[in-house]
Amino acid sequence: MKRGVGRPSKAQPFKAFVVDLLLKEPNLRSLEIVARARAAGYDGGKSALYSLIAGVRPRRTRPLSEHDRVPGEIARHGFGQVDVRYRDGIERTLTFFVSRLEYSRFVAASIVPDQSVETCVRTLAAHHGVMGGVPLLAAFDRPRPIGVRADDDGQVTEWDQGFAYASLELGVGVEVRARRGAERGPGTNLGNWLKLAFFKSATFVDEADAAQQLEEWLRDYNSQPQNEVAGKAPAILLAEERQRLRPLKLQPRDLALRVPVLVGPRAAVIYDGQSYAMPPEAVGLIGVLRLYPDRVDIAAGRYETSHPRRRSSTPYVATEVDAAAIDPSGATPRPRRATGSGPIPISPTIITGSA
Repeated sequence: MKRGVGRPSKAQPFKAFVVDLLLKEPNLRSLEIVARARAAGYDGGKSALYSLIAGVRPRRTRPLSEHDRVPGEIARHGFGQVDVRYRDGIERTLTFFVSRLEYSRFVAASIVPDQSVETCVRTLAAHHGVMGGVPLLAAFDRPRPIGVRADDDGQVTEWDQGFAYASLELGVGVEVRARRGAERGPGTNLGNWLKLAFFKSATFVDEADAAQQLEEWLRDYNSQPQNEVAGKAPAILLAEERQRLRPLKLQPRDLALRVPVLVGPRAAVIYDGQSYAMPPEAVGLIGVLRLYPDRVDIAAGRYETSHPRRRSSTPYVATEVDAAAIDPSGATPRPRRATGSGPIPISPTIITGSA
């Protein structure tokens, strides 16, 4: 390889150091990088190091606009909450998660118990099943709960570790489009859109009735022509878009969240207020807890254990969605309805419409 004229730059040996810093903190100021490099032994000039930083710093790309619609590329997702009054006068706050494919405008929505990371990723996987595959990009309308820290523009600077691992498992890229005011554009906040389109005019008997009415409304919406897709039905366009979606890598029940843990002095790992036993030889070891809907697997060093999952509240498990059962002819497998007084399981509606 031909080398340039002159002495080698003193900054070049610090390239790996700078790249590692920017991978961990993409928005770290160049002045701070220079200070850390000097603390690590760099004794060259600032100009050479600034030039190196500019060459390796990742450039922020333009967020895709409303007009950048390509089949199988983008799905938007978001949580929402709405206060409802049941017919018996009782007031409740319902939490829901809604997803929409940007090309076909096909919508899936579920009433969920909370806005936790686990609820987010399991519902996301369930909605992928409804859609029949995985798009390239998942666009969220706000940083929480998937981001631990965000800058003033709403861009995530530190991701939740459990969510980051789950998104890799699902095989989907993630973007947060937390734009404000006029920059947000029409229909980018799916939570507000669903509140106005469905919840504002609906009345319910109870939570199970709300889930059932939401299912029926989604079936009707996805099968009716919509102006924003040139008068076509989202369910019809979904058949076209599904050809560009990637196959599901795993079902919600098979998705595990990774949580770093420490084996305590009593040979146990504490998670969510529950204690899980480990061999006495594992005391003091750092390990990983894999969280499934029905069990926890713990690995610390060469020691591994598996336990039934114990909860301090009513269990929450996403309804299984068989993507192969989504029939373009119009057959619609109906999800199980919630029973009892606990949180409603995810019941994503499968809508296809008729040709």
